[in-house]
Amino acid sequence: MSKKNIQAKNISGLILAGGEGRRMSGQDKGLIRIADKPLIEYAINCMAPLVDDLVISCNRNQDLYARYQLACIADQEAHTDSGYSGPMAGLVAGLKQAKHDWVLVMPCDTPLMTQNVMAQLVTGINQCNKIDSQAMVFFHNGLQPLHGIYHKSMLPVFERSLAENKNALHRLLRSLESVTTLAADCLEHSFNNANDIDELKTIEKFLSH
Repeated sequence: MSKKNIQAKNISGLILAGGEGRRMSGQDKGLIRIADKPLIEYAINCMAPLVDDLVISCNRNQDLYARYQLACIADQEAHTDSGYSGPMAGLVAGLKQAKHDWVLVMPCDTPLMTQNVMAQLVTGINQCNKIDSQAMVFFHNGLQPLHGIYHKSMLPVFERSLAENKNALHRLLRSLESVTTLAADCLEHSFNNANDIDELKTIEKFLSH
């Protein structure tokens, strides 16, 4: 697969906002406000300049997400009692919807993530020497698979894994030689994740500075 000269004009974008929000009392995290702005808006502002088309993966409140005039898609299949199959199902939906072969991905709950850091994935995949590379994800205190760039050829890999009820994304990616990791530069607090109320308060302090 060709990776040369991948630029914003031929990259699709996907924001993952379809989670259960279990540690947030079931709230739809993308719509939680922090520093007077919903979390989803931070992700949109970060991603929009880096891609040609941008999609939001959301399993509820699609009418509210639609206000951002972006395509909103839900997971097509659920293989768990809760109806959520995790981020792998969101990746499947996003890869199917994407206009281009390469898809830049980030979650809705890292509002300190910057364009500069996400752009390093595009530079990294362009410079990758692996001819058969299918994805590149950040490595920071462990694998960060929700911050990555994925080729559409990953679609059948994800679909097969979900069909087998194997929705552990970390485990799958670690097993694939075609997936490369990247250590990001200029991180600061980019990967701080708004997983619970305490973390939200911490992030809000950073945003207010």
